Order: sequence, then C-alpha cells, then structure tokens
Amino acid sequence: MAVREVITTPDDLLSSKSEFITASEVKSEKIQNLVADIYDTLKSGSYGVGMSAIQIGEPLAVSIVMIRPTPNRPELGHFNKEYFNPKIIETFGEKEPMWEGCCSVLDEEKNPVYAKVPRYKKIRVSYLDSEGEEQEDIAEDFLAHVLQHEVDHINGIIFTDLVPEDATVSQEEYRRRLALEKAENK
Repeated sequence: MAVREVITTPDDLLSSKSEFITASEVKSEKIQNLVADIYDTLKSGSYGVGMSAIQIGEPLAVSIVMIRPTPNRPELGHFNKEYFNPKIIETFGEKEPMWEGCCSVLDEEKNPVYAKVPRYKKIRVSYLDSEGEEQEDIAEDFLAHVLQHEVDHINGIIFTDLVPEDATVSQEEYRRRLALEKAENK
C-alpha cells in the first residue's frame, strides 16, 4: 500500500496506549490497509524486525513481526506474523539483557540508538490472528524479545524507558560491541 513516516521520540503519541480492536475489525479494509502499510514501511528499511501501528501514527493494537537477516544480524532467519491485541500472559525464567534498537528512537544524525534491554527469553502471548481468531503461542529467544518490544509499544513504553539514560549507544558503538560479543562467544 504505502511506506508511512515513522513517528520518533519525543513525540508524545509513542507514550500513549493503543486501542484494542475487535475480531471483526481485523479483517476490515481499514485494518488490512494498515497491516500492508506497516509491512511496506518495515520493508523500506534494512534494520527493523518489528513495528507497531502506533509507530506510524495509528494508536491501534496491531503489531507486525518481520524477522529477517539485517546488516547487524545477518544470521537471522525469516519469520513474518501479524499480532492483533497482543498481550504477554506468562513469562518464564529470569530476564536476560539483549541488544535492542528501535526505528522510533534516533540520535541527532537520525540513526537508531541501541541498549541492552532485559527481557524474558520465553513468554506466552495471546492475540488475535489474521482471521480474528483468538490464539496463544509460546515464543522463545529472539522472537520473544521482539514481541516484548512490540507489546511495550502498544502499552506506550519505549525501550529506552527500561534502561538508564546513559545505557544507550550509537549505531557505530553498538556494531563494535556486538562484534566483540560474537567473537567472545565463538
């Protein structure tokens, strides 16, 4: 449909809660056009692996996860899924920090900033699927991390709200630290 402008901080809309939609609205032309716009917007960039409707100015509880290889994470596989009204209903284990960025949180040069954000490695999520049917899934590892980030967007939480102000780093520093971590784990 269309690549939409991504809302960035400090826009107050990002701190507001999104409205849940009904099962019948999921298949509506309005919501399906919104889903197509989110996909188009995600595809237009080379880093994003998820996006919620609020990030393109629509405060509705719609999130898309589009995991794919990125310049920073070329090892990622492919996973696409739409989540309507997603809620985390159970968590497992302890939170572990993982690098995270967001196309709605940019530095002065309009590059994403990054931080290690503590997230659960395994969660149970409830949501409506693309047919408007209620579903529950267990998500683990990177998918769980991405889903927690997107559910936070729906609840008006930005990843930088979860870490100390001095915890964010530039894209260049993030790449340097990520490369070091990967080398240490070999």
